[in-house]
Amino acid sequence: MTWRGFKGTELAFWAIWLGALWFMAILVAPGLFKWLPRPEAGLVAGRLFYMLALYSLFTSAVLLVLSNFVNGLRAGTKVNVLMAVILGVCVLELAWLHPHMNELREGLSTLQGDELAEMRSRFGNVHALSTVLYSIKMIGALVWGLSRYGVNQAAEA
Repeated sequence: MTWRGFKGTELAFWAIWLGALWFMAILVAPGLFKWLPRPEAGLVAGRLFYMLALYSLFTSAVLLVLSNFVNGLRAGTKVNVLMAVILGVCVLELAWLHPHMNELREGLSTLQGDELAEMRSRFGNVHALSTVLYSIKMIGALVWGLSRYGVNQAAEA
C-alpha cells in the first residue's frame, strides 16, 4: 500500500471515530434521557459509552500507529502526544471509570435514606469526571485530526 493509501485509511478511521463520539454526545445520550425513564436511559447510555470507549481505544491505537507509519516516528510531535493522551483516557475509562460507575449504579438500586443520598452524590461526582474525560477525548480527537490534516490558523489569514 502506498503512502496515500495509508493516509486515506487513517482519515477514514478518524472521520468515523470523530462522528461517533460527537453523535453519541449530541444526539444519542440526550435522546435516551428524553424518551426513556431515567434508570433505563442511564443503563443504555452506560452500555453505549462503554462500547464507544472500546472502539475509541482500538481507533486511537490504530491512528497512533498509522500516523507514525505514514510520517515516520517523530517522538514528541504534538499530534503523537495528543493521541497518546487520548489513548490514556480510553484506558482510564475502561479500566476504572466504567466498572466504578456500574458499581455505583448497582448500589443506587439497593440503598435508601441517607446512604442513597450519599451514593447519588458519589455517582454525580464520578459522572462529572466521566464528562470531563469524554470531552477531552472528543475535543482531542477533533484537534488531532485538524492538526494532522493541515487545518491551521494560517489558513484563516
